[in-house]
Amino acid sequence: MAISVQVCGAARTVTGYCLLFDTGRARFLVDCGMFQGPKTLKSLNWKEFPFNPYDIDAVLPTHAHIDHSGLLPKLKAAGCGGVIHATAAMVGRCAVMLPDSGPVQEMGLAQFNRRNRRKARAPTHPIYTVVDAEAVIPTFRATPFGHWL
Repeated sequence: MAISVQVCGAARTVTGYCLLFDTGRARFLVDCGMFQGPKTLKSLNWKEFPFNPYDIDAVLPTHAHIDHSGLLPKLKAAGCGGVIHATAAMVGRCAVMLPDSGPVQEMGLAQFNRRNRRKARAPTHPIYTVVDAEAVIPTFRATPFGHWL
């Protein structure tokens, strides 16, 4: 069985890690991270995913850092119905961190949009909202550490 791997993030940088694996029977992501750093990197968070979120069967995040799991709410909001398999500890961390990052997205963008309004520029929408972040949490499935899927 041939497996293809597509690098969808963290190419030539260390943030936004995301790998797409296609086995022919299933398509899954390892991580779905947020890009951090200079504006040129952060702007990548607003781009469409380089794959169809509806086609993703599962996500296997390696750890809860935002540059490895920060775009999971965006992925879910874009139509991904796949399960997110993670350790119980990671599920707990993401259940706190992701909803907490929603207001950060919204507040930071409110300030940015006020400046844009003064410059007669179109408003920018948040990468995801609190509602999006809360909606992704039920898709997590606690998987025992070391358990093969």
